[in-house]
Order: sequence, then structure tokens, then C-alpha cells
Amino acid sequence: MNFNYQLKLSRRRKTVAIKVKPDGVVVYAPEGICENWLTAWLHSKQSWVAQKQRLVADTLPCKKTPLEKVTIFGDCYVVCYGHSSAYIDHQHHRIYIKSSMQQHRDIHIGEIYDLFKVELIAYLHARLPYYQALMGSKYKTLKVRFYKRRWGSLSSKGVLAFNSALLSAPKWVIDYVIVHELAHYHVMAHNHAFWCFVGRFYPEFETAKAYLKQEIKLIQ
Repeated sequence: MNFNYQLKLSRRRKTVAIKVKPDGVVVYAPEGICENWLTAWLHSKQSWVAQKQRLVADTLPCKKTPLEKVTIFGDCYVVCYGHSSAYIDHQHHRIYIKSSMQQHRDIHIGEIYDLFKVELIAYLHARLPYYQALMGSKYKTLKVRFYKRRWGSLSSKGVLAFNSALLSAPKWVIDYVIVHELAHYHVMAHNHAFWCFVGRFYPEFETAKAYLKQEIKLIQ
């Protein structure tokens, strides 16, 4: 997928729709929709979404100050613009993106979160097997996308989801979110039993929770 989006499900909705806004893309769909069908449909709309994003960017005044720095794994990285390929250079703490400094800041943010998604998936694939075996938890599907209001979730259907913005957090905080979501395989509610279970595998969870609330900010 070449664009990040926020998915909104509704029992009343009968059709699927996409709305391109200045602050991102929102996909509206009925509850119970086939996830494979939705993914294929969104892939078919990538060119249309890109066109709409350009139109929206052209109608908005460009933010005068481009992003200079972002946080990755808790460390500060310099943003470098106008490169032939987009990638993260961990050795020199730089993140390279294709868009130019003159383009709208929302385009910069979208490209950065696309890189965050790829990097976070790689980290999750490295850490999830360890915590799965340790906790005796299971999931069916892993998804990473940008969310505005949550760091992760585990649905009753076994869909394990994480926010691409989580890459800003140190690895020890990301590990806490992994434990938190895998714990929902055993206890769905945030009750006393749930936090006791989390504490068995991540005793410093209160420190990690506080870090997420106080230190991690969405890129704007």
C-alpha cells in the first residue's frame, strides 16, 4: 500500500468509501467486511488516492518550516529531502525521503510513516516469536498502519495491529506494547487480571506506559 489510512467501521454503512483529507486518508467500510477484499480494493485505488492527495496539497498553503528531525527508536534522526530513494540510515542517524522541502508537509509525513511501517514490521518479526513462545499467545494476521489514537490492538479474529508511529519509541517501549497486545489473547479487558498478566512478562510496564503518554508525539 502506497498510502497510510485510518479505517472506520460502521454497522450502518453498506458501501466502502475513501476520503482524502489534509491530515490523512480515511477509509469507511461496513463492519464484517472481508479484509482481503478491502486490501485488494484499496490497492486498486492507489493512483486515485495519490491524485487526490496532490490536489489537496495544492489547495493548502504550504507549511513554511519543513520537518528537520524525527525520532526513531528513541534517537534523533535528521530528515534529508529530495533523494532518489527513501530509506533510513541508522549508522548516521538520517532518514532520506524523495519529496522536496518545497512540497506540503503532509506529504513529508506520509512518506516518513511509510518508512516507519517497513522498519517496524522488521522489528516486530524479530521480537514477536520470542514473546509468543514466552507468553503462550497466538495471532493470525499482523498489520501495521498509522493510527491517531492507539498504539496497538488484538482483535477477537486474531488480527494483531500496531501503529507505525510506534517506531519513534525506544525498543524497550515497543516491547511493552508487544507484551500488552499479546496479553489480550488471554485477557481481553484492561482489568486487574490483565495487568497482573502483563506484569509477569514485563514488570516495568508502568514506566513504559508513562513514556508513551509523555514522550511520544505524532509527527505533525
